Amino acid sequence: GPFRGMILPETSSWGDGDLAPKLLGAYESELHPALERAFARDPELVVNVGCAEGYYTVGAALRLPGRPVFGFDLDEKALSICAEAARLNGVAERVQLERRCDAERLVALVAGLPRTLLLLDCEGFERELITRETVAALGSVDLIVECHDFLEPGLCERLAALLRATHEVEILREAGRDPGAWPVLHGLGSLDRWLTVCEFRPALMRWIVAWSRR
Repeated sequence: GPFRGMILPETSSWGDGDLAPKLLGAYESELHPALERAFARDPELVVNVGCAEGYYTVGAALRLPGRPVFGFDLDEKALSICAEAARLNGVAERVQLERRCDAERLVALVAGLPRTLLLLDCEGFERELITRETVAALGSVDLIVECHDFLEPGLCERLAALLRATHEVEILREAGRDPGAWPVLHGLGSLDRWLTVCEFRPALMRWIVAWSRR
C-alpha cells in the first residue's frame, strides 16, 4: 500500500480499526492513485481532519519528510493512539495533534502554506468545512474527502459542485476487493479471506478528489 513499512499500533479507538486491511495495504485502495499523485505534488502541509489512529496522518509524515502534518480528532483515545503511532514511526516532531478543527481554524492553517493537502474523514462534518465561505481560501489546496451521504443524502454532489469553481473534481466510488490477491491469505477459508479485507462500511462509500487549478 501507500505506507509500506509503517508501524501500526495494536490498539484502536473504534472496532478493530480496520487493522487487517491496513496491514495488507488494501485499506481504501480506491484512493491509492490519488494519494500517489497528491504526494508527488509535494504539498507544504498536510491537514487530516478525522485522523483516528493516524493511518493517514503518520503515513503522510513518512511519505513527505520535512513537511508538517496536523491531525484532528474529537476522540481523545484516537489522538493518544495517533501520537503513539507517530512516535513509533519516528515522525512525532512533525505531527501536531488537536481535537477540533472548525472552518476558521482550517482557513488559518492553510493561509500561510497554501500548497496544502487536506484529508477529510469526519463523519459528515465535511459540510461545515467545505462551504461557500471557505472555498475561496481553499483554492490552492488539494482535497481528498470521504463523503458521508448515508448521513446526509446528496452531500457528495453538493460539495463537489462548490469545489468545481476552483478545482478539477473527481468522485470515486467504493470498489470490491479480491482477497485472492494476497498470498498470505491463501491458507484461510473463503469467509475468513473476505472478512480480512472487509472494511465494514455502513453503505456504499464515495470520495471527492479535488485538484487545485493553481
